Amino acid sequence: MNPSEVSDALEELVLTPFDSEEFAYGFAAATGNAKATVSKLRPGKRSLNRSKLPRAVLLSKKFYYAPAELGDFEGALEQLRADKNTAKHKPAILITTDGVDLVAEHLASGETLRCPYSEMHHHFGFFLPAAGMTRYKAAEENEVDVKATGKLAKLYDALLRKNPGWADEARRHDLNQFMTRLVFCFFAEDVGIFSKDQFTRLVVNHAGEKGAEAHIAIVHAFEAMNLPRDAREDLPTWTHELEYVNGGLFSDHIDCPEFDKIAWGYFQDAARLDWQEINPDIFGSMIQSIADPKARGELGMHYTSVPNILKVLGPLFLDDLDASIEKTWDKPNALKKVLERLGRIHVFDPACGSGNFLVVAYRQLREREMRILARLGDLSGQTQVQMWSSISLANFHGIELTDFGAETAKLALFIAEYQSNAAMAELFGAAAEALPLRDGGHIVRGNALRLDWEEVCPPPRKDEEVYIAGNPPFLGKAQQEPHHKADKDYLFSSVGRNYKAFDYVVGWFYKAGQYIEERSAQAALVATNSIAQGDAVSTIWPLILERSREIGFAHRTFKWRNNAAANAAVMCVIVGIRNKSQQPKRLFNGTLETKASNINSYLLNMPEVYVKRSSSSIFNLPEMKFGNMPGDGGNLILSRDEAEALIKSDSSAKKYVLQFMGSQEVIRGIERYCLWLTEDTKQLWSRNKEVNARLRAVRDFRKASTRKDTRDLADDPYKFLFESGRQKNHAIFVPSVTSERRPYLPFERVGQNTIASNLNFVLYDAPDWCISLIASRLHIAWIGAVCGKLKSDFRYSSTLGWNTFPIPRFTEEQLEALNASARAILKTRWMHHPKTIAELYDPDKMPEDLREVHRKNDELLEAMYIGRPFKNDTERLEKLFKLYAARVEKLKTEAA
Repeated sequence: MNPSEVSDALEELVLTPFDSEEFAYGFAAATGNAKATVSKLRPGKRSLNRSKLPRAVLLSKKFYYAPAELGDFEGALEQLRADKNTAKHKPAILITTDGVDLVAEHLASGETLRCPYSEMHHHFGFFLPAAGMTRYKAAEENEVDVKATGKLAKLYDALLRKNPGWADEARRHDLNQFMTRLVFCFFAEDVGIFSKDQFTRLVVNHAGEKGAEAHIAIVHAFEAMNLPRDAREDLPTWTHELEYVNGGLFSDHIDCPEFDKIAWGYFQDAARLDWQEINPDIFGSMIQSIADPKARGELGMHYTSVPNILKVLGPLFLDDLDASIEKTWDKPNALKKVLERLGRIHVFDPACGSGNFLVVAYRQLREREMRILARLGDLSGQTQVQMWSSISLANFHGIELTDFGAETAKLALFIAEYQSNAAMAELFGAAAEALPLRDGGHIVRGNALRLDWEEVCPPPRKDEEVYIAGNPPFLGKAQQEPHHKADKDYLFSSVGRNYKAFDYVVGWFYKAGQYIEERSAQAALVATNSIAQGDAVSTIWPLILERSREIGFAHRTFKWRNNAAANAAVMCVIVGIRNKSQQPKRLFNGTLETKASNINSYLLNMPEVYVKRSSSSIFNLPEMKFGNMPGDGGNLILSRDEAEALIKSDSSAKKYVLQFMGSQEVIRGIERYCLWLTEDTKQLWSRNKEVNARLRAVRDFRKASTRKDTRDLADDPYKFLFESGRQKNHAIFVPSVTSERRPYLPFERVGQNTIASNLNFVLYDAPDWCISLIASRLHIAWIGAVCGKLKSDFRYSSTLGWNTFPIPRFTEEQLEALNASARAILKTRWMHHPKTIAELYDPDKMPEDLREVHRKNDELLEAMYIGRPFKNDTERLEKLFKLYAARVEKLKTEAA
């Protein structure tokens, strides 16, 4: 079930006469449980009901219901909270009702809903966790958006079943356009653009038996709306009642699919909804999902939130407008100039989807326009002010690849315009006529990386301003299809840079930079945080910022909440680019804003420095290598039990069965082993039957590989695919990925009989003072800034992180002090054995003595850099970048 279907099912439930004994089973069915599950909830030997309370029903993980005596909801809820089975089976929702009112509570958060029983379905969003869905409050707050989308989705599918030929790409455009026109008509007749139910009434009256002629009636209606009343002589007389709409909405080819009984029923269901509460900020995204069945499971949850859009639009131009309004608040002539400025602003989203950014920008500008008009009326003492808006939809431009998205964006802008005009009428008593529509938004369907942006959004003329804003698609190298790579070839093949690994979103930044150059234009786009980390910085940003451009504002990494089911996976940044200016630069880190002297490509308040990979340490640190890659199909790797069994059967196996550690083995203490087979030990392992069976499996695995380097080593199955070596005495392992929550990077010091996997980086037989560096706040700050992250986790790199890590020139005494500090950390960790690194470095549970030795290590090391501890990570990075830049410059001079 999707949220819309939950809403419908709850509505059916409340329309059924209330029975306290039956309610739980009806609620279980309404929240998506199978008939078999609902049946098994009922009393019986194998009942799924986990409650022992009389008349109560507990479905594990879903809900716990108990009927309430008339009005006694607190008593019933307290009974459910106190039941030991609540803690054991963790229901998402506690619910009680007396059939008159209803009270429900989210067990995890304690949030409570109280409403009349008959209105339960209006709060369906609150009950989504009982259906196994992530709740997103905004979906609950605007019920009609979700319900309307669900009804339209059913209509869309029914029309395709009746008209299979419309599924072809050529006809799908007609169907998509039909749906957007239909939504406009439903909206128009509910908000007063048309007379009440005008469109629906006329179509139903002329649709024939069970909608058999509905397609003919709808075509006539749409054709009439595209013509003034005096030009409809060729249309049926009944169409003369319909309004003249114009505005481009009905100007293209008009057609309508045929209806059968089912589709006609869905049409009437959709028409009966109250469409006046549609929220165009998010409705566009929701209606777009109609054409994508895969997206329907998240109806009401899949859209870009307004607060996130404002993170882009605010610093881009809205904040500047607010400052101008405030500055001129008591100056009528100056305030009028700000009003005129609003009408000359163009907003361009080159990845507009269903128009969210454009709609929010339009509404924000209209709100400011009304604020200014109201103030001018106050200052002049006049109650009558201009009743028309100078902000035209023609000033809003977009590019969208999908047909339905483009059509929906136009529709969302039409709705936003009408609602803004209605708000103006409420404020000032009159407004511009709703019909005929004026110019619509300029939305172009096409590939934004191939189109000429200047043709979509003409360059600004005198006194005009263009603001590019949007949320282009995020696709890393591994997610890109051939056509995405071809787009990058088209853009970057002539720039002489290694662009193959670029995230797909880079194309929009590059084109935005080209567009704004030496114009009254700025751009701000959302991207994954990978664009400001790792190799991307030194390759991407010189292209974007070449010549005269700079970063004017930026939001450092945050979670982009546009999909409730996947929030944690999308770590984003927002970067605003502009032509070089004396205007302040603004750097946002969560809720903290900093006025920056410069924002560099790492989104730090520092001069521009590009950290590039190095094959060896430019500060003469010991060599760090990649761990060993088996490439064996798992056949050279053993569990502890397998290792013990092999050694038990052949004691000489101790020589070649060695402990094997990757990232998780280091961090979580997982115990694994490997066959480390060499020519020196061949006489020990070559006759072992189990070893030979494993080697045959390795050979077969490698021969079947699509990679040539893997196949080439098939005849040497005892060797790892890649071997960096093995320590003589000890080694320091550094996992390649670690959680952002840990205050320090994880590491492990091991003896000679432990092999590092390729998920670790390794220092073989390096001095202990290297641990002091790795385990420092300085090092984790550097890695976080220059190496990049996997989602929000730190991603380590030897060539980019260790080999570039800046250090001062240590004296022998200082190195010995660092050795001692490293040993103190190791000793303190050993005292907490058998706790794992994951447990020891949990920020909420880190032992105080371990925290203290790390603090002392930081103080010791940082004093060697500046004579005292650093104040914060910003100060740490300022020093590290300065040391790095000086070292690179010195190496250049020496090379010359």
